Amino acid sequence: MRFAPHTRLGHFEIRKLLGVGGMGEVYLAEDTRLERKVALKILPETLAENEERMRRFVREAKAASALNHPNILTIYEIGEVAKTNFIAAEYVEGETLYKRLKDQLPELSFILEVAIQVASALNAAHAAGIVHRDIKPENVMIRSDNLAKLLDFGIAKLVEKQHETNSEAATAIKAETSPGTIIGTAAYMSPEQARGKTVDARTDIFSFGVMLYEMLSGKPPFEGENALDIIGSILHREPAPLDETEIPKELRRIVEKCLRKDREERYQTARDLLIDLKHIKQELEFQNKLERTASPNREEAKTQIISATTIAAPHMASSAEYIASEIKQHKRSFVIGLIVLLLASIGLGYWYFTARSTKQIDSIAVLPFVNESGNADNEYLSDGMTESLIGSLSQLPNLNVKARTSVFRYKGKEIDPKRIGQELSVQAILTGRIVQRGQDLTLYIELIDAATENVLWKDNYARSMSNLVSLQSDIAKDVSDKLKTKLSGAVEEQVTKTYTENAEAYQLYLKGLYHWNKRTSDDLKLASRCFSKL
Repeated sequence: MRFAPHTRLGHFEIRKLLGVGGMGEVYLAEDTRLERKVALKILPETLAENEERMRRFVREAKAASALNHPNILTIYEIGEVAKTNFIAAEYVEGETLYKRLKDQLPELSFILEVAIQVASALNAAHAAGIVHRDIKPENVMIRSDNLAKLLDFGIAKLVEKQHETNSEAATAIKAETSPGTIIGTAAYMSPEQARGKTVDARTDIFSFGVMLYEMLSGKPPFEGENALDIIGSILHREPAPLDETEIPKELRRIVEKCLRKDREERYQTARDLLIDLKHIKQELEFQNKLERTASPNREEAKTQIISATTIAAPHMASSAEYIASEIKQHKRSFVIGLIVLLLASIGLGYWYFTARSTKQIDSIAVLPFVNESGNADNEYLSDGMTESLIGSLSQLPNLNVKARTSVFRYKGKEIDPKRIGQELSVQAILTGRIVQRGQDLTLYIELIDAATENVLWKDNYARSMSNLVSLQSDIAKDVSDKLKTKLSGAVEEQVTKTYTENAEAYQLYLKGLYHWNKRTSDDLKLASRCFSKL
């Protein structure tokens, strides 16, 4: 039975029905004690008699109440009045992400903002040992200020943390699911979830990838006439590629990695996913800022050129006879106008070509790359790649590359390109950030004009660790191109030369180099061990 407005359930008074789902009805109600609006989720009496549904209902309350995060719906209390079981939660005014997607395809900035908030919520849930298992647009509420709230932990599973002597109360709750039982929403299930296998945090990451794909393309990646067809598609087919012209390459890579069918190849934690999403948001904001800065200058130049052309040749669209007549009558004015037009054209050409090209750079400092992997053991990678790139660029003719001893004193310090440029007497600064996630490596590069602090060029390189050897030569070639250095065949071969094709050997070399440069007794022994394995 549905509850009519003004019905009382303890100290809650029903206002109106908000929605109906598989786990019960949701009402807008008034908490008469605290005088605030709440959302009441009610499990009808007939369903409360179902032991499994009742267990899931209580599980939702316990799972969600164990979490305290701005992007997760807050649970106030769980109760029972006259055999009616309910959960009282915060009332969020807004609309579901599902409705927002149905109305129109959102802007990329909105998509990234929501994705970051949901990933942050998952990171908090997973840290508490809770796997949501039903991430989908219907379970994300968007407030009017675009704050996202993750809802409905009704099928959440609490996973025991391994090697933990003192479990928190929230993580001590066990919610076992029989093997072979399929729980969730078909279109957003992970392959292991669809097969009824044990699930973990990586299941939520797959579902998140499905939702992100749908936000970007306007349709889910896996479709079918019924649930079985959809599950078959999830298990055996790859989604259609996302639009390369509209969606940045790095964001497409994030989606593809979330949707790997083998969970060992996905993001292993929501934290890693969150870091990559924040990086791409920062990259896009930076690009947009550059475009906004450059746009007024382009418009001003365009206006000046149009004005000069209009003044110089007001009758350019006239017929040949009219122009001939004008030459006869206003010969002097016409010649002057023609000269002005010619000069304007020459000025435009000069502006165009000088604005689009930069002068050749003959001095550069490669600053120590920053290790953003969250693992100090990867420091050898950031230091080693910095040193290798210094060595490669040193092969370029007429380019002064600062030595390792000069640049590594800036390691771990805040970068001020103008000051560093003055101290090292270089025209350009090359900076880099390295992020390693399992076997995936991403390197973010920026080439900065030391005098103006303008970014001359930036790019990112996504590689697997097995392709680490080729990464150094690719970067060296690209940097030389951006420095406007023309390479002969012999020089290019020297710059991009690799001394091994074996990725494992190259990592051993970088580790050995890292320890060798520390010069302590223990590090020299470690370096010797690494080099002896080559």
